[in-house]
Amino acid sequence: MGIIKTNKIIFAIAVLFAAHLLACIGVPALADDSVIKIASLEKFLSGQALPEEAHKAADKVQEEVKKNPRNNINYAMLAFFYDYTGDYEKALEALESEIKYTPERSEWDMVYGNLAREYLNLGKADYIRKPAIKSLKFNPKNITSRLHLLNYYILKGQYKKAGVEFKMLSKLDEEADFYYDAYISCASKLNNINKVKELFKEAVKANPDSYMAHRVFGTIIRDFSYGDMEKNLPVIMESFNKARELKPDYIPTYISIANTYMHLGLKVNKKAYFKDAMDWVNKAYKVDPGNSKLAYCAGNIFLVMEECDKGIERLEYAFDRGVNDRYAAELLAAAYNNKAYSYFETGKNIKEGLRIIDKAIALNPDNGLILSTKAELLYKSKKFKEAYQYIQKAMELEPDEPGIKKDLEIIEAAVQKKPLK
Repeated sequence: MGIIKTNKIIFAIAVLFAAHLLACIGVPALADDSVIKIASLEKFLSGQALPEEAHKAADKVQEEVKKNPRNNINYAMLAFFYDYTGDYEKALEALESEIKYTPERSEWDMVYGNLAREYLNLGKADYIRKPAIKSLKFNPKNITSRLHLLNYYILKGQYKKAGVEFKMLSKLDEEADFYYDAYISCASKLNNINKVKELFKEAVKANPDSYMAHRVFGTIIRDFSYGDMEKNLPVIMESFNKARELKPDYIPTYISIANTYMHLGLKVNKKAYFKDAMDWVNKAYKVDPGNSKLAYCAGNIFLVMEECDKGIERLEYAFDRGVNDRYAAELLAAAYNNKAYSYFETGKNIKEGLRIIDKAIALNPDNGLILSTKAELLYKSKKFKEAYQYIQKAMELEPDEPGIKKDLEIIEAAVQKKPLK
């Protein structure tokens, strides 16, 4: 008895997002007799500690503050833990006390930079600039404080000054893509495409020799073209080609171009654009054949082209080499699901289908469609009770999915040995 679904194949296009540059507040050097040891901080610095652990640590530091209210390190640690838990008002209060009791001007660039950060966290844009500039007076090369100042200019709509800050940041760290990170951040914050375009126009004007600025500007035109992407393709490619001219071996530009053609092919339903996308991937492979992010891009395109085996091969390569965040895991899980479902459709080698779907579940255990594929494969194996457990869980996760509802009805009847109506 077959199980029919309206649309069982999971279609997923994932986008790699840049890591947030300001993951945690700056921490000064700790004394050997500090109440919080350096080893204990590593868990917080990596983001692996639970909020309740930070609360306990803050309580412990508060006890030390009572014993020695003039110790600036204790206030620094309080600010760190409050920032970690999202209690930014208390973090701000602790930082103000830290400034009061910090005698070493050599640390003031960090302290005032942290102060600017908390104003940013609290949404108090008007207060960000002063401490950020004060921090930079002590250390003009403080990247974190320059990022706070950049955020201030963006929030206040001072895009020319923001463009200058982008250029300053690029000089301080030539490898970091501050432009792309800022685009990902401000695309949702500004809520106005014209403002986003204006910001990055100024960024390109301020630093016309930046391949990163040109690449991001092309990406912005692409992302906000909506129904005009095909019409705007020459303008998009003008920015991308300028980026390639400035740095021919920069792989992210090739990836942006390949993704442009892939999305365009999906938008206008022209498969020829998928071939164009792969042509750009192959050009990039000549530059850097082992690039894991390029492999991820290629895997994505192969899935869109319905070449599942090639997609899985490239995605596994990328995943095993560090491209393994949540988006990558979900995309690879979708690829495994589609491959496993093909075994269900043919009714052949169900055992292999079960092996592959288990790999999908390991990567994305709370996806109802993936769990329903496991239920279907188990149904084909006549393991009705086990199939019923999986389809029930799938139904909980996707209660409005018509295919899963039909599966539930069929599997339930098989368990109860009742004929279907």
